[in-house]
Amino acid sequence: MKIPIRIVVGLIVLFALGVGLLAFLNRPISKEAVNEKLEQHLTKIVEKNDSLSSALLTIYSNQTGYLGQFAVGIKNQVSDQPVQIDSQYHAASVGKTMLAAIYGLLVDEGKLSFDDKINTWLDAQILKGLFVVNGTDYSDQVTIRNLLSHTSGVGDYFAGPVKHGKSILEIMASTPDRSFTPQELISFTRDNQEPVGLPGETFYYSDTGYILLGLILESLEGKPYSEILEKKLFEPLGMNDSYLMFDQDEPADIVGIYVNGMDYSNKNALSIDWSGGGVVTTMDDLLTFMKALEHGALLSDEVYRQMTDFSGRYDKGIYYGMGMMYFDFSELSFLLGSMTDVYGGVGSTGTYVLYDKKKDTYFIANFGSLDFAEKGIEELVKIRMIYDRMIVE
Repeated sequence: MKIPIRIVVGLIVLFALGVGLLAFLNRPISKEAVNEKLEQHLTKIVEKNDSLSSALLTIYSNQTGYLGQFAVGIKNQVSDQPVQIDSQYHAASVGKTMLAAIYGLLVDEGKLSFDDKINTWLDAQILKGLFVVNGTDYSDQVTIRNLLSHTSGVGDYFAGPVKHGKSILEIMASTPDRSFTPQELISFTRDNQEPVGLPGETFYYSDTGYILLGLILESLEGKPYSEILEKKLFEPLGMNDSYLMFDQDEPADIVGIYVNGMDYSNKNALSIDWSGGGVVTTMDDLLTFMKALEHGALLSDEVYRQMTDFSGRYDKGIYYGMGMMYFDFSELSFLLGSMTDVYGGVGSTGTYVLYDKKKDTYFIANFGSLDFAEKGIEELVKIRMIYDRMIVE
């Protein structure tokens, strides 16, 4: 899931119009006007993008007491059922933040260390060929921290280049009802991809690494990953509308999720995510989860400090910790120098749960389309420009 962020063209246009007009357009407005403008903006996004069926947004601020929740559009492109603010949706790689949090809990419980070697729990057959560089197998040097921070050197089944045959996205498109097991996803990388470097040497975003992390959890806890999520996160936090897709009795009932024009919300191929991001959730549940992380209700200060050590450079202005991204807007564009930074979970389908520590404000959204891997963050900039105009009483 690569998210290259470019300078937002609309901001450049505004800048060119002149400081006076810019000041007029950014004049303070009431909370009611902010709500109206956000609703209008989301409506315009859905209407102008054929790859979307809906847009969901929640903004909550402890600093101002503001809570705005918006749901625009329909459940999917063949439905006339309106989307709701409590609609369930596939959270993509936001699930990585949840998996990382579970590892943090286990560190706090003394069951493991971030620097433990992964071959303690995974046998040689699973690791075979994944970490071989220049004829040497480095699998015995890979740590939990390496996998969580995307520095293990393993390939990426979702977006990495393949030596031969079809990519995962091409396989999904040709056989959308095919189910993928975690072992099959690991095998895809083993058979079709190359390691990108030695453990600890290079940052390289890898869904394969997070599948390995899911298998480690199952080995350590002796239960399915879906049950680990329930016992460690969903039940304790009261996240009653969250679950791991394909691991429940009833079929998932979620809003549309589009990849190259096809809706995968009812397709087995969505099983490619699993522990890399297969969680179904709601905006309220994600707000509960992120608040628990930030308020110390879930992890110790030391463990969360390590989780939010954003030392991995993902791209210009984007950094990575453990299961979380950090956006430095001043680095993304000089036009955004006054915009405060945010961090949290981000998915390639334009879904995120992000926290602005300076303003104690949470931003949660779902667009549900691979076309919004980049656009979702660009729209966040525009959404924040509207919200930041609100008059604080």
